[in-house]
Amino acid sequence: MIERYLAVPYVDYGRDIEGCDCWGLVRMVRQELRGDVWPLYGGIHPDSKRQLTRAAQDFVATLRDVASPVEGALVTTWRGVLCLHVGIVVRCDGRLGVLETGRQMGVRWLSMGDFKRRYLTVRFHDN
Repeated sequence: MIERYLAVPYVDYGRDIEGCDCWGLVRMVRQELRGDVWPLYGGIHPDSKRQLTRAAQDFVATLRDVASPVEGALVTTWRGVLCLHVGIVVRCDGRLGVLETGRQMGVRWLSMGDFKRRYLTVRFHDN
């Protein structure tokens, strides 16, 4: 499932297979996995952590926090009260991990342990 996403280039404000930022990737994958159409949040620049935090707080309030991640769960990363990044839980070769994207790295899949080691606080959310 994730192979088609690995070649998607990082694009600020991107929301489709032609190019996406971290929220765009999460939206596409969640829609493929579960059929959900999550909000665009197209006006939020990925470098504006205050805007990202406000949007993340509003959106995760519509979900529930989950201790054990499941495929399709939203992943948020935090430093203090600031949301820094989002990803999505997906299965690869039978293992759960996180699919994410960024300017420097592009789209990549990390095992749960590797992902958690990269970020100070990691939270999982699902409906």
